[in-house]
Amino acid sequence: MLHLIPKPKSLVESSKTIEKKTLSFPKGSLTDRLEKAVKKLPLSEDGIPLFITWDQKDGEGYTLTFTNEKAEIKGESEAGAFYGIQTLRQLLTHESLPEVSVCDNPTLPYRGFYQDGTRGKVPKVKTIKALIDQLAYYKMNSLQIYVEHTFEFREYADSIERTGYFTAEEIRQLDDYCYENFIDFIPSLSCFGHLQELLEKDAYKHLCEIPDYEPEYVTWIERMMHHTIDPTNPESFALIRSLIDQYLPLFRSNTFNICCDETFDLKIGRHWNRDTGRLYIDFVKQLVAYLQSKGKKVMMWADILLHYPDVISELPDGIEFLNWWYDPKIIEENIKLFDTLKKPQIVCPGTWSWEGLVEWVEKEEQNICNMADAGYRYGAKGVLNTNWGDYGTPCSIDLSLYGMVLGAAKAWEIQTKPDDRFKEDINHLLYGNEKGYTYLRTLSDCQKEVRFLWVGNCYSNILVKKKTPITFPSLDTVKKIQSTCQQVMQELSDQIWQQDEFRKEMLLSAEGIIVIAELLAKVAGYPLTRISDTKAWLERYCENWLRKNKKSELPEVQRIYLTLEENN
Repeated sequence: MLHLIPKPKSLVESSKTIEKKTLSFPKGSLTDRLEKAVKKLPLSEDGIPLFITWDQKDGEGYTLTFTNEKAEIKGESEAGAFYGIQTLRQLLTHESLPEVSVCDNPTLPYRGFYQDGTRGKVPKVKTIKALIDQLAYYKMNSLQIYVEHTFEFREYADSIERTGYFTAEEIRQLDDYCYENFIDFIPSLSCFGHLQELLEKDAYKHLCEIPDYEPEYVTWIERMMHHTIDPTNPESFALIRSLIDQYLPLFRSNTFNICCDETFDLKIGRHWNRDTGRLYIDFVKQLVAYLQSKGKKVMMWADILLHYPDVISELPDGIEFLNWWYDPKIIEENIKLFDTLKKPQIVCPGTWSWEGLVEWVEKEEQNICNMADAGYRYGAKGVLNTNWGDYGTPCSIDLSLYGMVLGAAKAWEIQTKPDDRFKEDINHLLYGNEKGYTYLRTLSDCQKEVRFLWVGNCYSNILVKKKTPITFPSLDTVKKIQSTCQQVMQELSDQIWQQDEFRKEMLLSAEGIIVIAELLAKVAGYPLTRISDTKAWLERYCENWLRKNKKSELPEVQRIYLTLEENN
């Protein structure tokens, strides 16, 4: 059985078996981008001859013929040829491979991934490049990194060492690497809400929609809930324009995501008695006009506009609306609305990695599939699969990639389902182990009962007056998690996977889930015999963090675990 993700539109297998597993290709006959892609294939001078051609079209389709005599890829475009190479790479991972003929093209033109680069973790360049490699392998064509304050903006000069940040040179490197892999690297910047680091600075406090704001929570929860900029003050637009001007020139993309989501404070701030929809739309129109004057296409989150549909028609044409929803039970009317208004939209599900150390598989499977299917029914341009880090990004990117691959597969071939066949494909291509998905799902089912989010809430309740309600797991649940995760650890410790980084991440997370369960049991006052060592595990977690990410806000993560460990 051949394992290919995404599933090709047409695949015909011959009874003949490919005898050689290497290819020969003359240097200098391709563009630089395709030459680099070909170098990832197994090459030898006496390998099967490889021929690659493409038309000058806009499509991303391709045909691939692979026999003992030759391998031939014909792309509708250069991008189509690139995707044909990815399919050939996947074919060559099989021990036994038949001669094949593939005819393929994507269902949806936009296939994107959205990585949080603000809350808790700022990934290193090598980590994002590894992510880009995965996106390209599964035929995705867009990447965005969420930035609030984690760039070397002049306005954040006094705080970026504490929060972590991307440099201009690093962004350029990532832009180049995306370009090499036929990925549109789109800048994404908070321009309205989610501006805590900015609006708590003495120089800009007067621009906060809630004057003299006193924190109700700690760290990342606070960033999520408040800190919208005053849209009526001319200084606000000038400030955001400065951020855009510093960031925009670093990207090749002709698109800019202004975000503008979750501007909750407009209803409760200094302009609570004004028309909230009007406040919102007037500021957004300024941002759109500015970017369009620079020749850029605008993207923005659609959540606030869903509350004020009557003002959507006031926005200029050409905006692409990012219609997000993360619950498995979707609100189809929200997607239908933009189709009815004939406004371009991209549906945005999520990997559900933001509450714990592993992605929440059950929820993401339903959410991603339901959003992609509804988007297809209502003419969406594509799928932007989001990997948020709302609570400090506790989950590694590696343990968010099952959801990424599922989103990629759905956007390319909408009929894809996360069935047993798909999981076998995942195990072969992503994890390199026949039980990879099973281990992920086992840890995910444990994690949903004891979430890092709850540990963070316990920490917040110690430090601030406002108390967040917490539903603690039962003692029996904690004991079951101890047993299950310990069994997973024993099994993983004795294995080596073809893609062994996933095994190492799952092993670390299995132990971390026990730590979280036991800390929650401690706060709840349960009589429990512990089997984990918080400090020893945390040291390994920090080492792994620093291997792939900048220090960023790791000290805050450490404080959460250690405070609960040491607090009586």
